[in-house]
Amino acid sequence: MAIERMQLPVGKKFDHNNPGHVDAAMKAIADRGHGTGWQIQSFDPTQGLLTVSRRSALTTVTKSEDKTDSYRVELMRGIKPTDGEQIAAQLESDPQHAGYFMTRFEPFISEATMSKLTPDEIRARGAIATVLGVKPWDVGISKRPGGGFLLSLPGNYVPSKHDEKLDEIVQVAIGKVGWYFRGDANKLTGEIVPSRPATFAPSIPYPMSQLPTAGGAVLPLIPVGQTLAERGDEPNGMLWLDWDAAPHLQLGGTTGAGKSVTLNVIIAGCLAGGAELVIIDVPQKAVDFENWRPFVRPGGWGCESLEEGATTLEQLYREGERRAELFKQYGAKKLADLPADMRRTMKEVVIVVDEVTGLFTMDAVPKRLEADDPLRMEAESKNYARELIKTFIEKIAAEQRFVGYHLVLSTQVASVKTGISTALRTNLPHKLLLGARATDGNRKLILTDVTRVPQVPDHIKVDSGASLGVGVAELAGQTPSVFKSFYASESDLMSQLHGRGIRPLPDTALDQTRPDAAAVMQRFPDMVTIREAKKEAETPQFGKGPRQYESWELDPETGKPLEGYARANAARHALAAATK
Repeated sequence: MAIERMQLPVGKKFDHNNPGHVDAAMKAIADRGHGTGWQIQSFDPTQGLLTVSRRSALTTVTKSEDKTDSYRVELMRGIKPTDGEQIAAQLESDPQHAGYFMTRFEPFISEATMSKLTPDEIRARGAIATVLGVKPWDVGISKRPGGGFLLSLPGNYVPSKHDEKLDEIVQVAIGKVGWYFRGDANKLTGEIVPSRPATFAPSIPYPMSQLPTAGGAVLPLIPVGQTLAERGDEPNGMLWLDWDAAPHLQLGGTTGAGKSVTLNVIIAGCLAGGAELVIIDVPQKAVDFENWRPFVRPGGWGCESLEEGATTLEQLYREGERRAELFKQYGAKKLADLPADMRRTMKEVVIVVDEVTGLFTMDAVPKRLEADDPLRMEAESKNYARELIKTFIEKIAAEQRFVGYHLVLSTQVASVKTGISTALRTNLPHKLLLGARATDGNRKLILTDVTRVPQVPDHIKVDSGASLGVGVAELAGQTPSVFKSFYASESDLMSQLHGRGIRPLPDTALDQTRPDAAAVMQRFPDMVTIREAKKEAETPQFGKGPRQYESWELDPETGKPLEGYARANAARHALAAATK
């Protein structure tokens, strides 16, 4: 600091503890033209000399001879912490400090530091200071090797409070999309790192080496896709479906989002892991799973009709009840607790239910038709089947969470309800939502906590290659993430299954995948009447159709059939003409 010192002869009898002596000495100094503000520093009684000092009333600049990018400025006395902005403005506007900015302000020792800063450093420092709620000179900044900036941070920096906002300001006001902030709260240092934004390849091949292997007590982790890294200079992660963390999955997708590809990946992984497969779908969409039908368990193909879908689920539910009884007998809480020999015959079952909205939506019943009219009976039978499908799905999800069943409920999402009740959604803890441009409404229909699940970044949304097959994941036991499904053709996945010894049924044996016909008829006895009526309607009924009129039977002016006397007269004339 700039300190002034002066010695004053006051005599050996001076008493520095006597206020009167001190006041007289200070008055004498002022009278000699040295001003006020002096304080006693020391007194030498042997010589009667009083040494006084005071901080300089002027700003003193102390520059280093070998360094010109930073120097100290000793400030006038009486500076307060609140004077920072005023001091910075005074110093930075002074021509002798041109190109230099206040980078440190220490009012209690009346000192400031001036440093040369580039416009980029000034802008970055100001943006960081705004987020942290401090003055610009409380943030130290310098260039970082390789680009970006190195920072010294104030004591109020808290990662949990500031990092997200700092990342945002770095991309918006300092660098560009992909740049990020990295801080160390212990050392109070930070970095602004230039980087590219994390993204996905246009297509991510399924890692066949990661295809699960059967043999464990529970289904192994099922690879689903890649998770988006936080930084562009970090590798993307792996998204796994863990059936041990939660038993059931809800999969939603916007139109063309790649839902079928994701389902194929999940089906192949579960089959490779040793699970059995059940598929329920609306009949008109069953073709989507036709290639997987040879891998379906006996009685597990509920796609030929709604009635067969309902029967498949009912038989599955009854089997679940029998499993639960065995669990009770053995004191088991999950499939893995049963004896090994029993587990070999009681496998985990993955139940894929596609087009849930279509399965749950009731048909309109033509009320004006008689109760025994086949058209009305058919509509009522389908609606009864829909009710049973929904009932057994809800019961399996709620009651049979630990018998080795895993529901995969898949549906298209729009700005309307999917038909899945809140209670059912709660029992489907795993959530996947496909669609780079899914709306907030879409997210609310699928996700449990939309505030915890990240949005797909804008730079991926506008990239037609990167956005294909992209969505968000909210899987039990994992941090919510943006992800992209692996891709593999059905034939490639099935080839891998063949190599594992998982053989499909021959075409001649596919009928055994349908539910027992007697069970279907027992649950839906009206199907016999409905089928006979359809068969009769499709068979040509010669002689029973509407008769074609001859020309003489029609009124030549109106074209309508003649009646009564007019018809009889026309018939007489037609007969007479025919006999000539």
